[in-house]
Amino acid sequence: MLVNSGRDLQALVMGGDTTALAGTATATSATSLTSSGFTASAYIGHIVVAGNSAATFTYGVITANTTTVLTVDRWYNPASPGGTAASTPSATAPFIITPYGAGAPFMALTANSSAAAGADTTLAGEITTSGGGLIRKLATYAHTAGVASYTLTGAYTANGSDSLPVTIAKIGLFSSITSGTMAFETLLNATATLSASGDQLTVTDTITQS
Repeated sequence: MLVNSGRDLQALVMGGDTTALAGTATATSATSLTSSGFTASAYIGHIVVAGNSAATFTYGVITANTTTVLTVDRWYNPASPGGTAASTPSATAPFIITPYGAGAPFMALTANSSAAAGADTTLAGEITTSGGGLIRKLATYAHTAGVASYTLTGAYTANGSDSLPVTIAKIGLFSSITSGTMAFETLLNATATLSASGDQLTVTDTITQS
């Protein structure tokens, strides 16, 4: 189900806000970039790319901003956005805030089986166990040219950090690996019970475009 916040994200991604800005940072942290000249709240959902060279480029999804600070979910390595967080860019790194917005390629799981609702902004009961194999992850994208749909597939393996057994009933698709906007919320066609470390689950969500 495309939830209301997903409709807003879809509008941003597909051609709503083309605001962009380039500049130089005056400070950075694991979840922020400081500079000047920002319009408050104008860049939420956009991507900021920062770095002094191609080898150090990193990016974050902007979750909030003031006139001087961009708050990001984390810094991503462009070569492996589903992996560990990238190093924080230099405190004086040049940056660019890209036009349009981030997509929603990150899949999360929950045992909650309540119906999806348009007003939902979070995935109730999302599995977030640190170090677990069932936490939110980058899904694999596939699309056939000209076809009015695409798929996102998440492959999970339970491990010793997970609270087992657990019966997965629903998924959400998000713009961030840690926070961000939930765009889709979907009950599985059939629940899946993971009972022991090493049990595996593959979920494919098909998104049909109008």
